Amino acid sequence: MYSIIDVETTGGSASRSRITEIAIFKTDGNKILDSFSSLVNPCRSVPPHISRLTGITDEMLVDAPLFSELADKIDQFTQDTVFVAHNVNFDYSFVKAEFQRAGRTYRRRKLCTVRLSRQILKGKPSYSLGKLCRELDIPLLNRHRAFGDAEATALLFHLLVEKDQHEIISNSLKPQSLEALLPPNLPKTEFLALPEKQGIYYFKDARAKIVYVGQAKNIKKRVHSHFSGNSNSRSKHYFVNNIHSIDYQLVPNAILLDLKEAIEIKKHWPRYNRSLKRFTLNHGIFRYQDQKGYERLAIGKCGKYEKPLISFRNREDCISVLKELVSNFELCPRLSGLQPISSGKCNYIEEMECKGACHGKEAPESYNKRFEKAIKEHLNKNNTYLLEEKGEKQKAIVLVEKGRLKGYGTISNEKEIKSIKEAKALLSATYDDQDLSTILQRHINSTSQYQKVRYF
Repeated sequence: MYSIIDVETTGGSASRSRITEIAIFKTDGNKILDSFSSLVNPCRSVPPHISRLTGITDEMLVDAPLFSELADKIDQFTQDTVFVAHNVNFDYSFVKAEFQRAGRTYRRRKLCTVRLSRQILKGKPSYSLGKLCRELDIPLLNRHRAFGDAEATALLFHLLVEKDQHEIISNSLKPQSLEALLPPNLPKTEFLALPEKQGIYYFKDARAKIVYVGQAKNIKKRVHSHFSGNSNSRSKHYFVNNIHSIDYQLVPNAILLDLKEAIEIKKHWPRYNRSLKRFTLNHGIFRYQDQKGYERLAIGKCGKYEKPLISFRNREDCISVLKELVSNFELCPRLSGLQPISSGKCNYIEEMECKGACHGKEAPESYNKRFEKAIKEHLNKNNTYLLEEKGEKQKAIVLVEKGRLKGYGTISNEKEIKSIKEAKALLSATYDDQDLSTILQRHINSTSQYQKVRYF
């Protein structure tokens, strides 16, 4: 026995929105045996755009019963039946959430007529309820009302039962089938083909446009978790419904996994990714020469074209480096951006004595000589390096030259790179990006025994 169910709601999130109408058609798969429908008081206003779509208004719901008052009826009516709906996880999540609010549990086996239609009625241009009904001459009266949509879904289900020559419906009810778990538009074969290995995966929409990029140590397990969580948010509903295909690429090294995910997100700008899409400016240490000929340092935001000597995630890290420079190479705190230009003695660092460059007591030639030594020995020494990370068969290599990311690639674990020129010939070039620099710094600061940093 099957219960064909449709609900109308105040919104797309089962956790925050409420049911305003429910309709149920009980069927044996061939004919409708009984039906039940009712408006439901959601104890909140119906948004205007929902009212325009469904025709259900606040005035219609004032005297309607609460869901808790209908729970017994719905529970008994659907007992020992399979919960069937067009995009079943949407309707099921709302009914289950309403039972939970009433302090009760609700569990039924599920079937999705979208997924069943894709398998039994192959090759249709669209599997939305309205377009399927038009193409198959199924009457759909009172569209976007629970009774009309549920009745049309019941008739569609009868047609699917009639045309099911390969026991697709009965096989879909088996726990291991995954049919009740997967998004309505995703072919099961694509999910089953996913590897249980480390890499990057891509969710694509109906036009094959990438809508989400993720990384995982186990691609199949991670993709499965996107669909099996307890979240019933509106964003998850639209996210899952927009997944029509999945692609992936294997990435065995952890450093390349992080880099490639970031690069792919910035390249495709997927609509459902949030991290790594917001442009944030790092803070950097810049150098310039003033009108008197003194080389100077300053802290500033790193824009797209400004190239600092070195950059950090926050201003405090820049200050910390400048303090070391001033202290170790006897630079002037004022000319190093640590103390405002004003009259009076340099006293930013009490234990050191300024040689007076800020007041012209030390010649630019003498001061600039120490300045260049500080830049060369303290800042530039860490600006060109090769980050290597060994894997099972190959190691990842990432080249940073003069503080800018140049490229990445993989080579044999046994091969040793002896020069920057040799490294460049083996790498795939990439653009430099502040977020990528942050990823590299995180790996450099890790204590992984498989990583090595070689400075040039």
